[in-house]
Amino acid sequence: LARKIWHVVMGMVIVGIYLFSGMSRVTAVTILASVLGFDLFIETLRLRSPTLNQAVLKIWGPFIRRCEVNRISGIPYYVGAACLAIAIFPKEVAAVSIMLLAWGDPIASLFGILYGDRSVRFSNGKSLIGTLAAVLACVIVSSIFWTAFSFNPLEYVALVLVGGIAGGTAEMLPFEIDDNFSIPMVSGFALWLTYIVLGI
Repeated sequence: LARKIWHVVMGMVIVGIYLFSGMSRVTAVTILASVLGFDLFIETLRLRSPTLNQAVLKIWGPFIRRCEVNRISGIPYYVGAACLAIAIFPKEVAAVSIMLLAWGDPIASLFGILYGDRSVRFSNGKSLIGTLAAVLACVIVSSIFWTAFSFNPLEYVALVLVGGIAGGTAEMLPFEIDDNFSIPMVSGFALWLTYIVLGI
């Protein structure tokens, strides 16, 4: 639960600062790239030093999965994806793609853990119930986010559905890609393409 709360908070803080602080794209990318570099440095050190690893786990234990104890955690993928999203996509597309990661991934995980055994499981270990929960969560996040912009009904519905479906199903890609990276990248490119097709 602590990890899931942290997952949401980290994404919302990034989006909040980027949208409301007046920060430029270059500044945001520079800050996130610096955070990514520092985190990768710490990750490398802890994986090479069992003593340091234990010290880090005492502090960050609640936020690290058991499978990440002796391998790189999801944080670099999260920060790296946020950095790339801001660097590549229009401001609002970058913001919503990070929000879809912040909410969609932990919701999928929560429902997968609670109810996954009662539904179909895919070859990658994900559950149908978790994926459907993620889609619903991403649709809700998208619908709330896009109301802040003056789109016509067709544009609004298209952006909500594309964001919801892309964000909720990105974890189903047939590749070994961390969800923290795939969700904002897939949803961001899908929404950007929607922008282009609709001429927004």
